[in-house]
Amino acid sequence: MTVGQTIVPIFDLPEDLQIHVVQYQHTERPIEDRYSVNLSDDGRRLLIGVYDGHGGPETADHISQILPSRLLAHPSSQHAEQFELLDNSMISNFKKDHSIFRRRSSNWVHNAQLMKSGSAALVLDVDLSNLSASYANLGDCRLVLCDSNSSQKAVSFCTTDLNMNTPSERERLIQEHPKEDYLNVGGRLFGRLMCTRGFGDGYYKLPKGIFGSSLHRKYIDTISSIERKGKIPMNAQYASLFYAYKTPPYITAWPDTGNLQLKKGDVVILATDGLWDLVSTEDATRIVLQGMAEQENNLAKFLLEMVKATISIGDDVTILVYRA
Repeated sequence: MTVGQTIVPIFDLPEDLQIHVVQYQHTERPIEDRYSVNLSDDGRRLLIGVYDGHGGPETADHISQILPSRLLAHPSSQHAEQFELLDNSMISNFKKDHSIFRRRSSNWVHNAQLMKSGSAALVLDVDLSNLSASYANLGDCRLVLCDSNSSQKAVSFCTTDLNMNTPSERERLIQEHPKEDYLNVGGRLFGRLMCTRGFGDGYYKLPKGIFGSSLHRKYIDTISSIERKGKIPMNAQYASLFYAYKTPPYITAWPDTGNLQLKKGDVVILATDGLWDLVSTEDATRIVLQGMAEQENNLAKFLLEMVKATISIGDDVTILVYRA
């Protein structure tokens, strides 16, 4: 893959399912975004998702492969529980590698990678028999529901970005961690992360230990041992990164969930924040509806190209467009 490459994935789906996908890789490093498109075994449920990785692609890659089948194996009302259970299993596997009662597993590097990197996740679960849908949003990817038949207001619904820019998320952190004055540094969690919810990012979830922060330092040593060449490992910056680390976890894997009733002709946009940092919900909707009017073959790619024509993209971008 080359810098600035636009990637249009190809996959087999029934002809009556209109799902358009595009990805954009803006640097030489491997793209950290992932996406998923899955049908239940009986063909009744469609589950689509976008996953915005950071600190490496490992967590986003793992979640995009594991989460969809877990969600489709349970009612949509259990999405939040399944998100949290999956994240807890990742943390548990890592902690087991440090137990004094057992040896490291053969997967210890992979388990550590899932703690070093992190990922936001956003999924839409659609019952194709009646177009009832549910969403689960973990982080700052965004879902937009567009009414293509409305002449008044095209945006019918939009999820809330769950990051340090959102007042309700900042307030939640203050309530959960009272009298901790260094949660918000420069508009980021401890001056490092924007997302307040997500998979992975174990360095802000793992316990300190009974005696000071000795156990947490041991965890960070393992995470640091697999750091990419050229990057300063966390254990070399421990005092500055974790001086205010008191009451973990600071990041939750519990998503915001809700229900939607789609109708024939509706359009749903799911995208990582690489898109939403550059274009408003309303403008993205306008571009997609323009693409529909012009009978574009791939509405996701049309949206990306229209944005690229007006502004330089500085982050990975993944866009899914579903036409009900």
